[in-house]
Amino acid sequence: MNIRTRLIAAVVVALIVGFGFMAYDKYTDAEWVVSPQTIERVRNDGQTGVETRPGTVAVRAIRSEIADLLPYKWAAYGFAAGLLVFFSTRQRKTA
Repeated sequence: MNIRTRLIAAVVVALIVGFGFMAYDKYTDAEWVVSPQTIERVRNDGQTGVETRPGTVAVRAIRSEIADLLPYKWAAYGFAAGLLVFFSTRQRKTA
């Protein structure tokens, strides 16, 4: 496989993996400990807040401690997948 094809395949795979991890984290609300939607739903049910721990009630949305690191995680997984594809598609020398 020539270098151009290998680079294109690596970039495509890196983007797919990175955006896949981003979509999964957005779907599971990894950015939030208590999301704004959860607070809204609980308030509509008539409660004052969400009980995060026994005896602790959250009345505002709480971001996760790792929320700022999530884009780096997505980029790292994408980069690693791209490198894996790039190096695994090289031509091997015959013995």
